[in-house]
Amino acid sequence: MDKMKLLIVDDEKDLCRILSDRLHILYGVSPDVAHSGAEAMEMIKKTPYDVVILDIDMPGMDGMETLKQIKAVNAKIQVVMFTGHGTDETRRMAEVLGAFSYVDKIDGLPKLAPMVEGAYRLRKMLEDTYADAALNEYS
Repeated sequence: MDKMKLLIVDDEKDLCRILSDRLHILYGVSPDVAHSGAEAMEMIKKTPYDVVILDIDMPGMDGMETLKQIKAVNAKIQVVMFTGHGTDETRRMAEVLGAFSYVDKIDGLPKLAPMVEGAYRLRKMLEDTYADAALNEYS
């Protein structure tokens, strides 16, 4: 994937390292990592991320609140929820709040990479659509 800006947000440092290594091997990207929702929001305000992999169950600001804030800052950022504590209710809430997808950590590592790729493709399509609309508006 050409220059995808990826952020992994999870309080489990070992998992972040594993995900980062795996995504680097698969896509040649070097994801940034945050270990809390607050840290992630500081990074998102400074860097134009394409995709965020976001855990739900974190101390302090949880993943759902972080998702709300991400979408408030930049609705085009695609968020893949990646959790070991999900329920049908949290899945529905994530969809309502604008998450691209929801992957369970238990069986999700093989599913995560294709979800990240799909989220990135959508992000690029949105970027192109907005650019085309802006060009047409001023033509």
